[in-house]
Parts: sequence; structure tokens; C-alpha cells
Amino acid sequence: MRHAAIIGTLALAATLASAAHAGWPGYIKIHGTTDNLTWHSANDRALQLSSKDGKGIEVVTISPERQDGLHKGDLITAVDGHAVAHVVDLVTFANAHMQDQAKLSVSRSGHDMDVMLANGALGALVHPQP
Repeated sequence: MRHAAIIGTLALAATLASAAHAGWPGYIKIHGTTDNLTWHSANDRALQLSSKDGKGIEVVTISPERQDGLHKGDLITAVDGHAVAHVVDLVTFANAHMQDQAKLSVSRSGHDMDVMLANGALGALVHPQP
């Protein structure tokens, strides 16, 4: 009887996992490395950041466009005055300040500007929830 319960539990877990990997609503696929962060959600939200040259973090893809004030092609160079050369720098800062406001220093089309993020927005950007 105990084996049947264990097999049933495993079958249910496998079914739920396969549905999630198939894009079940509310599931977010995330891939991150030191120099890249990519995520896509079932409701067409997406973000791809890259820092291959170590001179800042490029917004490669963002959907919807202008989410949190960011545009495709923006180069994030600092957060709250702290330089960020790699994606891991941004994620580390966000982890330490998950619920705080944040000021991103951004270069857009050759012009430097600041983008203000509301409380928790930076954390939600790098750690999206379904």
C-alpha cells in the first residue's frame, strides 16, 4: 500500500512538472549566468540582459517595451551610484535590496539618464514572479 502511495505521488509530481515545462500559465523560464540573464513568462513578459564586454549591462530584450522605464538597447552602468559591469553585479545588488527603491544610471542612444524604480521593482525585474 505504501508503494502505491509513493508511485502515485511521483506520478502527480511528474505530471505537474511536465505541464510547467510546457508553458503552463504562471510558469517563468529563467536562465542566468555571470554575464547573461534571460526570462520569459507565459503572459508574454520577457527580459534579456547581457554584459559580455564588462562595460555595463545591455538590455537586449524587454517586453513589454519600456517596462520599468527601460528600453531595448539601454546600457545600465550603475545602481544607486554603485557601478555594475556584469549582470551578476546587478543581481547581487538586487538580492541585497529586494524591497527598496533603486536608481539605475542608464546610457540611452548616447545620452546618460537616471531611471527610477519603485519599491521592489529591481528585485522583481531580476527575480520575476508568475
